[in-house]
Amino acid sequence: MKLKSNPLRSTALAGLACLAMALLASCGGGTQIESFAPRRVIAFGDESSLVTSTGAKYTVNGVAFDTAVSPSVPKVPTQAECTANQVWVQQLAYNYGYAFPGCPGTGFNANGVMMAGVGAKVADVSAQVTSFMAGDSFGGNDLVTVMVGVNDIIDAYENSPDAMAAVDAAGTAVGAEVVRITDRGAKVIVSTVPDVGYTPYAISRGATAVAQLSALSVRFNTRLRLKLQDVRDGGRAVGLVLGDELVLSLVRLPASYGLTVIDKGVCTTAVPACDQTTLDATAVATSYGYDWLWADDRHLGGNAQARLGASAVNRARSNPF
Repeated sequence: MKLKSNPLRSTALAGLACLAMALLASCGGGTQIESFAPRRVIAFGDESSLVTSTGAKYTVNGVAFDTAVSPSVPKVPTQAECTANQVWVQQLAYNYGYAFPGCPGTGFNANGVMMAGVGAKVADVSAQVTSFMAGDSFGGNDLVTVMVGVNDIIDAYENSPDAMAAVDAAGTAVGAEVVRITDRGAKVIVSTVPDVGYTPYAISRGATAVAQLSALSVRFNTRLRLKLQDVRDGGRAVGLVLGDELVLSLVRLPASYGLTVIDKGVCTTAVPACDQTTLDATAVATSYGYDWLWADDRHLGGNAQARLGASAVNRARSNPF
C-alpha cells in the first residue's frame, strides 16, 4: 500500500473530520415525540453483524453453563447458547421483541431479516440491499442496521495503489446506501467502524501499519458521515452509532469497562467456531473472554459487541424517527 506521510494531507484529514463532526452534530440527536415501534429489524453489513442460520457469530460464541455447581462451568459436552454473547444487531432486535431466524430465542418474534455476509465489503452491501429489494420492500416501520468497512480498509491497505482514494470512495458509498434505504421510507441505525489501527491485525504489523490503518479508518468514517448529509428531512431517519469512538474509549480506559487485554485476540479456534471453551487459558480462568477486547485479529469480543449493541438501542430509542 502506498501511503506516504504528508503534512498537508494530515491537515486536510483533520479538517474533514472536524467538518463531519460539525455537519452531523444533530444526527441522531433529539427525542422521540412518539415511541418508534418497528415491525421488523433488517441487518446489512459484514460478518460483525452476522447471525448465521445455525446461530453462530463472528465473536466469542456463548455456551450453556452448569449452574448446579459453584462457580458455574460450561456444560460437558459443550452446548451452544446463541442468545448469550449477542452481536450488536441481535441485541437491538431483542430489545424490540424480535430475533433473527438463526437464533430465535424464547418469546421473540423471529421475523428479523439477516442480509449481512462473511467478508462483505461496501460493494457487497450494495448488492445485499439490491437483493432485498428484488423480493421485498422497505417500509416506514422497518428498522435497518448498516455496518461495513473494516474489510474495505484492510483490502485498501494491503492491495490498493491509492488507499486513501479507495476508502474515500467506500465511505461515501456506504452513506449512499443509507440514503437509498431512507429514500424508500425505512429508518436506519448506521455505525461507524472501529479504528482498524487498534486491532491485533494492525498491532502485529508494527507502528507504521497502526498509523496507516488508523488514518484510513478516520478517512472512511469521515466520508461516511459527510455523505449522510444527503439524507432527507435533516437526517431524522438515521441514527448514528459511533463505533469508532466506543472502541477508542475501550482502548484508552480498559479497566473502566472490565477489560484487561486490548491488543490480542482471545480465541484459540477461528471464528465463528470460537466459543467460551476455546479461548486463551488465562481468559477462561477469569471471565471466559469477556475481559478481552478482541475475539481474533479484527473482530470484536463479547464485551465490545454488547456495548455497541447498547449504544444502538439507546440511539434507536432516542432518535426522532
